[in-house]
Amino acid sequence: MQYGLGDEVQRWGLAGFHGAPGWTVLRTAPFELLMQGTPPLLARLSSRLGVSAFQYNIYDSTPEFLMEADADGRVELSGFVGQEITRYWNSEPPMDRLQTQFRIIDPSAVAAWAESAMPEARVTGWLYLSRANSPLTDFDKLWESQRAELVRWLGQLGIRIDPESHEWRVHPAHIVRRLAQAGSAFLPAEECVEPAIKTVFGGPNAKHCDNLFLVETLVPHAPMPVDGFVLYAEASSK
Repeated sequence: MQYGLGDEVQRWGLAGFHGAPGWTVLRTAPFELLMQGTPPLLARLSSRLGVSAFQYNIYDSTPEFLMEADADGRVELSGFVGQEITRYWNSEPPMDRLQTQFRIIDPSAVAAWAESAMPEARVTGWLYLSRANSPLTDFDKLWESQRAELVRWLGQLGIRIDPESHEWRVHPAHIVRRLAQAGSAFLPAEECVEPAIKTVFGGPNAKHCDNLFLVETLVPHAPMPVDGFVLYAEASSK
């Protein structure tokens, strides 16, 4: 249930509970269950309910993949899955989609709520050292432009970058807004993007928005640790 694809396991688990105002959190086992199928289950669910939805995956080796769906069932993809760069794309992803970025989801309202409800919340990132050497390859030029854009953005927010550690701290609402503008370039996945999404969209139940919920609740069929619902489906033996 934890690692297999939907058609590889005998039992599916799905739990749902309240997130931030206007948002419902869904947890599934297998964890990519809603991303599977043609069209993906996520798109069919969004179309049936008449709402937008997304699944944002951060993998152990830090690649990120984002699938979004709108109320009409339209799907947008960005990022890639670990070493399987063509997975879900069926070919090489376009260069302008290698960094995850919200293209359907408008996070402005939920980000404003999070900033008001949790003013002391912070996530941490750091600034990579400049690679400005001559001559520069096209990749180096892109890398430097993304780094410069991050520095400019932090400056606009009045965020101080520690001169020794190169660390910076910012409210998670700012990270979620940036994911809809400039995407995830130069934002550390596990230390910055993941906690920002959990905090902003998960709201009061943010602590249940990680893989521990799958491992500790869905896989062992344990009682729900939060008010909500849980469903299990068993594969037919026929």
